[in-house]
Amino acid sequence: MQLIKLDRPHWNFFCPATGKPVYGESGEPLTPAFRGGWCCEVPEEPLALAEELQPLWQAYLDRQDEEDDGLDVSGFLASVEQPGWVAFEITTYGMACGPVWSTSWTVLDLTMTNNA
Repeated sequence: MQLIKLDRPHWNFFCPATGKPVYGESGEPLTPAFRGGWCCEVPEEPLALAEELQPLWQAYLDRQDEEDDGLDVSGFLASVEQPGWVAFEITTYGMACGPVWSTSWTVLDLTMTNNA
């Protein structure tokens, strides 16, 4: 799967296939093109994985447990063959009591249309 990396000072993310916002204010997926999401704080607990990704993710987790290796969401997504699906790795950044940043990964089916 193609992985597109973006660095943004904000979290304004619209689906290029449907034109709809990807996430709502409370983090729920809004576009029908959404196929899964991960957050760097809890990468082992993805959000709303599509049926096609569920067994692949579970097999990856099992392999990582056996090898006692850390999770590499980018590596996992790059290994998935799913025509028309694209993974976005988005790192948002800003200032709080110092610099802060967070990375999330979102998979979208770009074969969807605005009518979906």
